[in-house]
Amino acid sequence: MTSYVFGVTYNGAPYRGWQRQPGQNTVQGEIEAALGRIANETVSLQVAGRTDAGVHATGQVAAFSAASRRPLHDWHRGLNALTSDNIHIDWIQVAQEEFHPRYSATARRYIYVYHDIGYTHPHLQGQVWGCPRLDADAMHRAGQALIGEHDFSSYRGSGCQSITPLRRVNLLQVWRQGEFVLLEIEANAFLLHMVRNIARALHDVGEADKGVTTDSPAQWLKQSDRSVVGATAPPWGLYLTAVSYPEYNLPPATRISFLSRQK
Repeated sequence: MTSYVFGVTYNGAPYRGWQRQPGQNTVQGEIEAALGRIANETVSLQVAGRTDAGVHATGQVAAFSAASRRPLHDWHRGLNALTSDNIHIDWIQVAQEEFHPRYSATARRYIYVYHDIGYTHPHLQGQVWGCPRLDADAMHRAGQALIGEHDFSSYRGSGCQSITPLRRVNLLQVWRQGEFVLLEIEANAFLLHMVRNIARALHDVGEADKGVTTDSPAQWLKQSDRSVVGATAPPWGLYLTAVSYPEYNLPPATRISFLSRQK
């Protein structure tokens, strides 16, 4: 058996998430079906992060093992030929024996995209969260209180199976880019719906909704109570943009200008 690791970009809008589900259209299911045709055997994927239904990726990392020996070019070309245009394999290489896309990762980075023109643009449905005008500077200031290691119970989705609510946020920044506001966050790991709940909290700061202030996200954090934060932000504004593996020589995640900070 040879182990391989690859980077993948996908539009999550048509899928019921990454994870394979019987009778459902999923990213994992589509890629595994393509791998099975190439390898002429059943192939199972491991992944850095199982994104929810409607969530996108530009820097997802996955791995598999197969008895079939083929040149890397054949795997790469075959996967892109046998999957839909919603999925693109960016690179593929042989994995080191001890590599695991989830457990070898030291950090993950996401970007959440708000389109604040007051309505959902027809051409951007399923790609961004259309919402009223936001104060990006206030959102950025509010988010700084979430950096560091904290109990993120207030931002944890129901059904989360993690044994601890402690997570370490390394970076959180919010900026305006024309008619878009972008939230970028990196942590050692994330709880279920943690990014989307933070996106909601900062959205409410930016909209100054119902007396919410720049101090509110920090106050909610201290309460360790999910009910104090509003409804989870929709999945379609969320992009997994990078996974960190400092001990492994993996290619960088795909850079998309739409999600890159422009000076």
